[in-house]
Amino acid sequence: MIEFELACNLQQLTDRFSEAAEQLSQSFTASNTCIERVQEQFLKGAWLKSESKIVESWHALGCTIREAQELGIDRDANIEGLSEFDIEIRRRIWALLYIWDWQMGAWLGRPNLIDQKNLNFKLPNLRLDSSCSEPNLLSPFAHMALQASLGRRLNTIMGSAQSVDALSANEIITIQAELDKFVDELPSIFRLQDPDTSLDAEHPYFVFQRHQLHTVLYVTKLDFFKPFLTRARDDKKTDRDDEFRAMGIDLALDVLAVARRLFDHEFPINAKFHMVVFSIFDTSTILCSAIIHDRDSRLPRRDEVTNAIDGSLEMLHQLSMSTKLGASSYAFLYKLVQSHPELSRGAGRSKRVRKLSATSTHTLEPPPLVHHSSSKESVNSSIGLHAPGIAASIPQASIPLGTAPTMPIINDFSFDVDQFLAQNPLGSANGLDMGGMEQIWDWEDLNLDQFPC
Repeated sequence: MIEFELACNLQQLTDRFSEAAEQLSQSFTASNTCIERVQEQFLKGAWLKSESKIVESWHALGCTIREAQELGIDRDANIEGLSEFDIEIRRRIWALLYIWDWQMGAWLGRPNLIDQKNLNFKLPNLRLDSSCSEPNLLSPFAHMALQASLGRRLNTIMGSAQSVDALSANEIITIQAELDKFVDELPSIFRLQDPDTSLDAEHPYFVFQRHQLHTVLYVTKLDFFKPFLTRARDDKKTDRDDEFRAMGIDLALDVLAVARRLFDHEFPINAKFHMVVFSIFDTSTILCSAIIHDRDSRLPRRDEVTNAIDGSLEMLHQLSMSTKLGASSYAFLYKLVQSHPELSRGAGRSKRVRKLSATSTHTLEPPPLVHHSSSKESVNSSIGLHAPGIAASIPQASIPLGTAPTMPIINDFSFDVDQFLAQNPLGSANGLDMGGMEQIWDWEDLNLDQFPC
């Protein structure tokens, strides 16, 4: 109805609202800020992230953090005379900013905008949401407060280490023990195993929050084992590499299992939620790297890994029709799988039994496959529709499939990195467009350039 009355689709409408908000935002100055200004900047960053504008979102986050610091929100400064409500809202805002900064720094390699070692800020007390009729009911903000608490505990135990690569084997074990302790302390409604779902029908937001929190927990645990999955077995990092590699495989499969539940819950209505695409794409590419480096076929649960990669392709294939980031992620993973003989032979094998989601009605096809208007330029670039009039002659609701590049198949299970790069898996240097993810997520983290070809 709204689209009909305004003679535009929802994507155009949200773009117009964003442009109008940006124009209004220009009337504020950094020296004359307020809590509403901080909230506006945060919502801007959240919208940019949902639109796959990751770099722009990160810059908006930086502005939001500086505005919040200008108000002393990070130090609980200037709270004299404020109501409990106002103080709690300030603390919740800072918790959100801390979580965002911690996760983008840890998972995407962005420089931290907040001093992650300064852990003196106060967490929200969540009393605003207490219910007299249901005294044991958790606050709708509880899952975010838990993530902020998790980030603080991790940063405390990591000490002076600047990255995962700088951790020793003993430090990794200590961190995993702390994460397990955190999991054991979760409220029953958020337990990883056998959670209490008795309130889900009356408070359905708990379902999404549970899936999101579980995904965050497993992605966080996996992060410390990525270096052991993206290296050859004889390229030792510690004396416990084999043990850590097996633990990493277990966690990666756990990530994709919870990501599947999150995907089933969010798709297609909230397919733009960044955690859906990221958790699937990042984990599946790491598993591809693990298979590629496993030249002697000694990787634990190898068949399950290849099945999980197939499942990731299927989910990203569906997401490719909704978001630019989903389309780019699917295109990259598809070409990475097709470039390796074992993975390409495994993709879609009939003897593999895959449990597809209830929404799955597609068969995997060569990328790109995008029908979303915001992704149109990316699609045109990918399939070569640059000549004047060509793109315009194609109906917006029906973008034809591009032809998948021919991937040379070799007889053994070796992997030629130069050959893969020659296929231009991410597009030309000038035309590369992953919604900004190409400037953050680095495929070199897969360590394929170090693989002996």
